[in-house]
Amino acid sequence: MKRLLALTLASVMMVSSSFCSYATDGAEQGGSPSITAEELKQAIEDLQQTIADQNAQIEELTKQVKARQKITVEYSSGGGGGSSSSVSTPTSSGNSVSYGSNIVYQGGKIEINGGRSNVTFTITAPNGGAMTSAKNLAGQVGGSLINCVNTSSPGVNFGTAKVNFYVSGVQAGDNIAAYQSQNGKWVQIPVVEIRKDHVVVTMSQHGTIAFVRVPVLASIG
Repeated sequence: MKRLLALTLASVMMVSSSFCSYATDGAEQGGSPSITAEELKQAIEDLQQTIADQNAQIEELTKQVKARQKITVEYSSGGGGGSSSSVSTPTSSGNSVSYGSNIVYQGGKIEINGGRSNVTFTITAPNGGAMTSAKNLAGQVGGSLINCVNTSSPGVNFGTAKVNFYVSGVQAGDNIAAYQSQNGKWVQIPVVEIRKDHVVVTMSQHGTIAFVRVPVLASIG
């Protein structure tokens, strides 16, 4: 908007300067400006054309500003109830990942190799490529992507891990499928419990996990 105002002001100043210069030249040459009707008509036509050109530039700049504002809104918006904008991206904060209106968090109480532990998995946001792949996966199984996260636990090895993820917006009875990226492919991992705001899964390794809301529990080959 500031650019538009500056451009308009510059145009007015340029036109005013042109007329002042024209009048000054006339005064210097003949003592007083002498403008014929034809010259006045031509000057008016030139001014109208200049204004039309400047208006066209302002209109084009306005379109560009509106287009940028629209993109900004799309990127900052996310769907409710686990759905999300096609261009929204996840963000990490503490040990949680936010995507649209959803938050995934891991607060411990993990069973490692069948026994209770004090281990807490670290949760981070995946990169853009993983998110694109996760969205494609959700479409493939006829569902909607709730969230997608990376997991890790430095210094902790396990054969199996029963992990309780806080997944906001989930309700008991929802059909939630969990998929893990393994060697470049999405592999469905067991979901052992779904209750309000929680999805409990069994994992055999770390990686990128996509939580997908599906009409019926779906699997992919």
